[in-house]
Formats: sequence, structure tokens, C-alpha cells
Amino acid sequence: MQFISTKSVIALAALAASSATFAQAPAPAPSVTLYGTIEMALEANSDGTTNRTAMQNFSSNFGIKGERQVSGTLSGIFQVETGFAPDDTSQSKTLANRNSFVGLKSASMGTLIIGTNDMPLKELKGTTKIMLGEGEAMETIIHGRGTNQSASATVVPTGGIAGTGAFGQVHTRKTNLVEYISPKFSDVVVKFAYSPDEAATVATSTAPAYSQAMFGASIEYNNGTWNAGLATQSQDNVIKPTIAATPALSIPGYALQATKATLGAQMGAWKTGLAFSTIDNGAGKKTSNWMVSGAYAMGPVVMKANYGASSESFSGAADDLTLAGVEVDYVLDNSLTLYGAYSTITNSKNAKGYYTQSDNFPAPAAGKNPTALNFGIQYKF
Repeated sequence: MQFISTKSVIALAALAASSATFAQAPAPAPSVTLYGTIEMALEANSDGTTNRTAMQNFSSNFGIKGERQVSGTLSGIFQVETGFAPDDTSQSKTLANRNSFVGLKSASMGTLIIGTNDMPLKELKGTTKIMLGEGEAMETIIHGRGTNQSASATVVPTGGIAGTGAFGQVHTRKTNLVEYISPKFSDVVVKFAYSPDEAATVATSTAPAYSQAMFGASIEYNNGTWNAGLATQSQDNVIKPTIAATPALSIPGYALQATKATLGAQMGAWKTGLAFSTIDNGAGKKTSNWMVSGAYAMGPVVMKANYGASSESFSGAADDLTLAGVEVDYVLDNSLTLYGAYSTITNSKNAKGYYTQSDNFPAPAAGKNPTALNFGIQYKF
């Protein structure tokens, strides 16, 4: 029988050790997740004049997101999200029309993303945004989408500047965005977002060069029971600068600025929240907005309500409005909820506020009061 010499064994062991030294450890497998929400409802609605029955889609979407660890504390991340309408393919959106980005994530340094994402002001919800279907006051009232429809949107306020009809909403999902999200420290998270203006204009004889860059930031505290937050947002030159032959008629350009605050709590079966906002175009139009919401769970049954109000955009505009909504949910599990809800918007004589959560709610005439009765299903995956 032939034996391997001791020298040969030592040589083989050295070769194996050398190979192990130079071999790279296998990279962690990337984590990729398919996710989404489908929410549909049978709706009996009115624009204040005509009653209708409709099938409504509420921001149904699907997406894919992933994370790959490249070191002990650093990961690469991505997300691609798209909206679609199960009831009407003409309402489906283009690929990646919702929050879609690439970025870096560090447990100690925070997260940096580049792409398209909701601005920090829109993302600040706390326990205030709770409703399904049409009756959610955060979007219509706090973010100004109701006042934005006002019949007086093109009226210049007394003492205002010619051409200051622009008065928009701040429910903003921004493209060309870079955003930093801090780690959670002492239950506090801070966000900063900036979007440069890729389409900055060239100076002409009637307008100087201008851009519409946007900035936003927020700070939020949430310890699982209490939550509070503050956010700000500004977009340059929403009212565009112009040059007139008579200098007094020139417009320098004005930013649309907004602030938002939330306060809420979640204790056992109870959830409640408050939100306040101001939206100001800098040239005579400004709204002050508020809402309150609450929910109480009794096993799988959850009762919800919210109420909100937006002020006139200037004295005498008569474009103020309110929204009230009630809802009962039956939660089958974490993915599937059945609900019934009723809500109404009360418009002053020049206001045209209506529901903007669904794809195709009919726009009312000024001073008319829309209503909506929903029986819906929400499925999250």
C-alpha cells in the first residue's frame, strides 16, 4: 500500500489555505419584493346637480422594490411603482409614474434616493390620514386640492398683482428629485428633498430666465403611541416673472409656499389625529386649513370619521369649503378590508371643491355640494 508523505500533506494543506485566502465570500443575495394595492368601490355619487352610479378606482398600484447589501452597514436600494385602473384601462398610467428611484441605505447614516418620490410634506401623515374611498380630508383640505378647483382661481385679490391667478395644491409627487432620509434617532426622523428645474427657461423680451426648483423638508416624532410632525415646501416662480413695457406692470415671480403640522396618538383601540396647513402664493392668496380624524376598533370592525375645512384664498373670494366623512371597515386580515363610507363637501358660492382620490369624480359647478356613498374592497399584497 502506498502512503502519502508528510511533506505532500503539508503542501496540499498550504495550497488549500492559499486558495481560501484569495477566494471571495459569496455576496448576499438581493432581496426583491413585489407589492401593491388594489382598491375598488361601487359608488353612488352626486356633483350637487346630477346623481350617478359608478365604479371607482382609488390609486390602485403595483411595484417592485429591492435591496442588496454591499457591506456590513451599506445597501443599494431601488423601487419602481406604477398606478393602474382595474375598471378602465384608459385610466392606467405609464410605467414608473409613481414613486420610483434608486439609492443607498445605511443604518447609521440614513438613506439617499434619486428619482421620483412624494415630497416630505405629502408623506407627513402621522395618525391623521385614516380614511379609505372618497372621504379622506388630507388630500382635499390640508393639501389644497379642493381650493385649487375654486371658481375664483383667476380672480386677482384686492391689492394683489396682475397675473397672480396661480394658486395651486401641494399634494406633490416630484420628479427629478434627490432626497435624504435620516436614521430614526430618539424616535425622530428628518427628511430633506430638492428638485432642480431641468426645464429652466431662456430669457425673452417678455420674461427673464427663471426656474421652478422645489425644496421640501420635514421632522417627525413617533414613539408608537404619540406622533407629531412639521413640514415645509416651496416651489420657485409658480407665478412666473414677466417683463412689461411699463415697469409697474412687470411681475417679479412668486413662490408657492406651504407649511403643515400634524399631531396624533394611537392607544389601544383608539386612533386620533389633527393636521393644520397654510398655502401661500406670496401675491395675495393664502389659505389656512385644518382637519381632525378618529377611529375606534371593535375586533374586526373599525369605525372612522374625519372633518376638515379650508378658508377663503383671500377676503371676499367665497371659495372656502368643508369636507365631512364617516366610514365603517370590516378587516378580514392585514391584507383584505371591506368598507362602507359616506362623505359630503360643502362649497361656498365660488368654490368648486370635489373628491380627487378617485379617477373620475364629476366636477361640480360653483357652489354645488358633492356627495359620495362607497361600498369598497381594498386588497394589499
